[in-house]
Amino acid sequence: MWSKLNKVAIAIFVFLFSIFGIQSSYADYYPSGPQQNVSEETLRNNGWTLFYEQTYATAIGNTTAPIRPSGQYVILSGKAVGSSNILLAAAAPTDQVFTETVKDTPQLINGTYWYYTLDVNYGGGPGYGSIGFAPTNNINQNVADFGTAGPLRLSWHLVANTGGYRIGDVTDLNLSTAYLKQVWTWNGISVAPAPAPAPVYVRQTSNLTFAQSLYASDTLSDPDGQLRKTVDQIMDKYGSLIK
Repeated sequence: MWSKLNKVAIAIFVFLFSIFGIQSSYADYYPSGPQQNVSEETLRNNGWTLFYEQTYATAIGNTTAPIRPSGQYVILSGKAVGSSNILLAAAAPTDQVFTETVKDTPQLINGTYWYYTLDVNYGGGPGYGSIGFAPTNNINQNVADFGTAGPLRLSWHLVANTGGYRIGDVTDLNLSTAYLKQVWTWNGISVAPAPAPAPVYVRQTSNLTFAQSLYASDTLSDPDGQLRKTVDQIMDKYGSLIK
């Protein structure tokens, strides 16, 4: 059986915890490797901001200026119009994702093979490029990652007047208005602010009970009544032990 001292200690701990709580960092979301079926709410709740969103039919152009955020990390993703469920996404440091690569030579970053090539030496001449990711280093930039099946491949054309190209095995999206290209940005681990210092309470008399001491304080803020409610609950349960 617990001693009276143990019960008193637990009661005081419960009381202090209810007042001050525990401050922690956000549950930041930075997954390794390609991800499927991710809720947009998951990204927003973990510090990510939507930077770019256009249909697959919308041309980016032979540049990454419209899709390159200034944040430290980036997610490229694709989803169906009207859905809050991201079909496919991958995350990596922004600077590394937008470091140009040689055709068909992706670089492994955070568990995903990324590529960004402005000129893939396509038969139509210069100005044909693509950006995207794959689960392996086996890609075929013709112009986008073409001809290799796989649900974890995302590829966008970097070509003037041409949209597309794929979300996983959903391909040939050059003219599609049913799917969206997305770019999300995030600046790293977000730490919640430190709690404010506890108010100073000066006890006026040694003859007050524990609850009376709290209720009598004119410096302990309790605007929503939660403090008094918590004290009442503690006193109901442990009042005979705390005097």
